[in-house]
Amino acid sequence: MEQNRVLIVTGDGKGKTTSAFGMALRALGHGQRAAVVQFIKHDGGYGEVEALRLLPGAEVICSGLGFTPRHEDSAQWERHADAARGGWRCALERMRDEAIRTLVLDEVFYPIKYGHIALEDALDAVREFQQSGGGRVLVMTGRGAPEELVALADTVSRVECVKHALQSGVEAQENVEF
Repeated sequence: MEQNRVLIVTGDGKGKTTSAFGMALRALGHGQRAAVVQFIKHDGGYGEVEALRLLPGAEVICSGLGFTPRHEDSAQWERHADAARGGWRCALERMRDEAIRTLVLDEVFYPIKYGHIALEDALDAVREFQQSGGGRVLVMTGRGAPEELVALADTVSRVECVKHALQSGVEAQENVEF
């Protein structure tokens, strides 16, 4: 049986989500099913999400509520935690669905970092995915990939920020940031 592959795209540079969506697009181009579960990002306004949703065999779930507050005492903390846990349940279902050939977990490392998803649960799920076989692909993106997940992955890319227009005051632009 062909082994499943786990890829991580991490780092502080731009292009992690775009790279992962490209992997989903590649699967769709081969007539396969692909799914994306987005953490943090809310549903709406992202060109790549709208484009994928137009394609047969594609599914995109935006489980986030936008940028997560960084303090547990924030009034919004539990709402974001609930959204992340809901996204994780969707992710687990799709990780076990053998019809989905490529699954992207976009920005999954923030909810792990914040404790909304337990690192041990993520490690167990990735190990289960790897052992199930069938030649499927799991792509995980986001800043700060935990080293334990990096160690499990088959391929890891770190995207470095050399220069970004936002750093010099340029506003986010359609077709570049969203």
